[in-house]
Amino acid sequence: MRFVYSIFLLFTLLASSCTDPAQQNQPNVYYDVLGYVKGQIAEASAKKPLITKTVAINEKRNQQTTRDINWSRELELFTQADINKPALRSSYQVNRPDSLTYKYTLKNSEERLTVRSLTVRLDAATRKPTRIDAVLQTNNPLYSSERRLLLESGPGVNRQWSLQHYTVSGFQKLPYFDKNEFLVDGRLK
Repeated sequence: MRFVYSIFLLFTLLASSCTDPAQQNQPNVYYDVLGYVKGQIAEASAKKPLITKTVAINEKRNQQTTRDINWSRELELFTQADINKPALRSSYQVNRPDSLTYKYTLKNSEERLTVRSLTVRLDAATRKPTRIDAVLQTNNPLYSSERRLLLESGPGVNRQWSLQHYTVSGFQKLPYFDKNEFLVDGRLK
């Protein structure tokens, strides 16, 4: 599993280093999930909120309550759900079922991309995300995986908008091995 994670990390680093700096200054086409999540990472890192975190791999579960969380690593998959890269400008169908919801679905011609769908629901008063849902899938000869992401935010202490709950669930399947299912669920107090 470490080998697969290392290859995935290497691929991510290589892909992110191949961007043209001139194109990075273009305005966002899709909702700025990356900017929002980075803001939540900075806020949680500074405030160190108490969190009840449940981790499950297959049938094994572990729960702990702590303030000691590396938020950059904890919410890393949410930053990977960023679809505002110049190369992805026309890769997603945009659907607005109402004025507070953005739904992005991967076009059929773009099957190689990891982020399959992304939904952002905004609060009517603040216009900040109350819920972000994403589905990330990877299929290649080395492994297949699916990650379902959920991030919920709302008014917290002093009515300041902040992260309240997040879930990452899914599976990873290697050839000739059983499927490993996982869950990470964090509730901030």
